[in-house]
Amino acid sequence: MIEYARWTGISGQAYNFEVFRDGVEFNPVSGVYILSKVATASTGLRRFEALYVGEAQSLKDRLNASAINHDGLKRSRQSGMTHIAVYRCDGAAERLRIETDLRHALDPVCNRQSVPSLAGLFTTRR
Repeated sequence: MIEYARWTGISGQAYNFEVFRDGVEFNPVSGVYILSKVATASTGLRRFEALYVGEAQSLKDRLNASAINHDGLKRSRQSGMTHIAVYRCDGAAERLRIETDLRHALDPVCNRQSVPSLAGLFTTRR
């Protein structure tokens, strides 16, 4: 049974994703992906919580072959990731537009970059 999830970007555009369990082997197709976990909505219905939004020219290369080097995937798994949602899309500019639209709306926890502290970088002279 194929599962679907819908996420809406900051633009207001909705995107329908196919949802797969973590561990699936992808074909070398391009698209936008959302690393997610199952959560319960306030209505009691099952929903998917976005942990990380990314895009790839080849989902196989990004999520399977090079997974060991994907920091967002590592952080998502540490945050309880259970599923990978995929929106097929070929053009690089379109993938980036959709990824950015969704990242700005969803603010996924594993996309957030830590900001290094400035403490210790400067010395104070008296």
